[in-house]
Amino acid sequence: MIVKAAEGLDDDAIPAWQRRSVQRSLSSARARAHARSDRFVAAATHLLRERGSTDFTVQDVVERSGMSLRTFYKYFESKEDVLAAAYETVVAREAVPRLRQRIEKFRDPMLRLRAYVEGLVDLTSKTGPGGRALISYQNRLSESRPEALAAAMRPQFDLLVELVADIARTRPLRRGLTPEAAARLTHYT
Repeated sequence: MIVKAAEGLDDDAIPAWQRRSVQRSLSSARARAHARSDRFVAAATHLLRERGSTDFTVQDVVERSGMSLRTFYKYFESKEDVLAAAYETVVAREAVPRLRQRIEKFRDPMLRLRAYVEGLVDLTSKTGPGGRALISYQNRLSESRPEALAAAMRPQFDLLVELVADIARTRPLRRGLTPEAAARLTHYT
């Protein structure tokens, strides 16, 4: 009855204890949802690395995760969704930290940018079958789901903008060229 009475009221009209209890409940549910979706992404990533391709099914991901097909579809619309999530996870948790580690060895902004570019070359050339599958998938994403690719690449792009902005503080960029535009040109080159 209290919940019914609270519907339609602004947050200030809901008792503090009730807001706290709802927040605790939502925090717990949110943590479980993160853990479940992470299991599917980890399973897809393992399959990519094992097989060296995206030639696996949703059922393969479900079996590898140890969860149900129904649960999979609560979190992902399709195999493409879980693959995009796996790609985004690899970029954010593996590629960007490796690039950061490589560039932090240098103080000079131009040397830092060079280390970034060399790091990218190393990441793509010295990768195993799973990495090649991800690179191939990146090309497919650029055509089929450019917005998903942009979201996945955001951490890497932000790092590049940071590097170009550091250069711009010591060496002026071409007139009218912002660090973001210069980073975009570098990124797509």
